[in-house]
Amino acid sequence: MILEQKKALYEYLGKTGINNDSEKIDKVINYLEIVYEKNKVINLIGTKKKEDIFIKHILDSLSIFNIKILKEGELQEKKIIDIGTGGGLPGIPISIFLPESKIFLVDKSKKKTDFLRETIEKLDLKNIIVITDRAEELSRKASFREEFDIVIARAVTKFNILLEIAIPFCTINGKIIFYKSKKVFEEIKEHSEAMSKLGGEFEELYDVEVPDLEGFRTFLILKKEKRTPLKYPRNFALIKKKPL
Repeated sequence: MILEQKKALYEYLGKTGINNDSEKIDKVINYLEIVYEKNKVINLIGTKKKEDIFIKHILDSLSIFNIKILKEGELQEKKIIDIGTGGGLPGIPISIFLPESKIFLVDKSKKKTDFLRETIEKLDLKNIIVITDRAEELSRKASFREEFDIVIARAVTKFNILLEIAIPFCTINGKIIFYKSKKVFEEIKEHSEAMSKLGGEFEELYDVEVPDLEGFRTFLILKKEKRTPLKYPRNFALIKKKPL
């Protein structure tokens, strides 16, 4: 199975132009094994079968490299934050192929962030910083607010909540990239006013095919056009109770 997974990674990443040498591929496979084993002990992700973790989480995380509209090198040598990263998805797989970028992994669960720290040490990943905190509280801190070139979120929370939590992290002219499904069309229409209030602007929707994953992965890309008003993000309970 490992040989099949390596072959799938070579073929999939070979289409993107990203550097997919054998050392990086091996690290992805090692990460898969670590997640699979740890997931038996603590609930990192709902998926239990190794092959499903590979397809639904590893390949899906790496599908960001197939977004053709991103200018060449747009993810390279950048400051990137993955909010609500859980078991390190998509941040860890992405970081393996972006050694010149600095990747911040944020999650509120200490069990998960302890796992992340152990994992990046095992994989010898030097470009990752792990933070245990609530994202909506972290983005109010001066050293994190509007400090990131790229903000990424995958399978985190409801769209309106995600907008208010994610956009404040992004620097002016930076990008916010959400891993989404087809229902994103309705979400954009419903929450376009909130997007604008927070300083974001819709840039593009892009469908990417992930091998053996049912349907397409849709990426929503926003551009940060103006500063987010200091009153955002609000307290999490208020964000949930009263959408913008």
